[in-house]
Amino acid sequence: MNSNQVQDHDFKFKGKIKDYEKTLIKFFIDIGKNKDTPSKVQEILGYLIIHNKLTQSNLKELTGYSTGTISSTLSNLIKLGVVQKERIVLSNKYQYSLTGDLPQLIERTSEVSYEHFTIISKFLGDKLNELDEYRDKEGYNNLHTQINVLLGGFNKVLKIASSMSEAFSEDK
Repeated sequence: MNSNQVQDHDFKFKGKIKDYEKTLIKFFIDIGKNKDTPSKVQEILGYLIIHNKLTQSNLKELTGYSTGTISSTLSNLIKLGVVQKERIVLSNKYQYSLTGDLPQLIERTSEVSYEHFTIISKFLGDKLNELDEYRDKEGYNNLHTQINVLLGGFNKVLKIASSMSEAFSEDK
């Protein structure tokens, strides 16, 4: 499937998988509160992180926000270089996705401390382990993959931060 064709999977999770999605979204919103980012922005970013690509109508259905709120938030995120917009082939609709990888996104949008990254990595690792008991449920593979990507990104940031810390302490 072409990268800018309509997704062929159901973007909505069900049952326990949906509960994990909600937990992750709440977690993203809580992170945003620590850096004074509006919860609507964090929620939309969270869904894009979890689902990779979504349309405005997908985001509206997931968040319950108005089309105007979704549209203006995405426009602002595009201007910041955090989100990109791709036209869906043979359609007048667009899909939205994050630009770059997780460490780049974090660098552009947050001021989270090393301690927060450690807490986030532990939280994601715990959720990944808990999620394993639902591996036969619909949506498991997608959510599991996205949590792994997140965890990998946060672990990269921790590794970079640790090596930078060591380098700076050697310079003293």
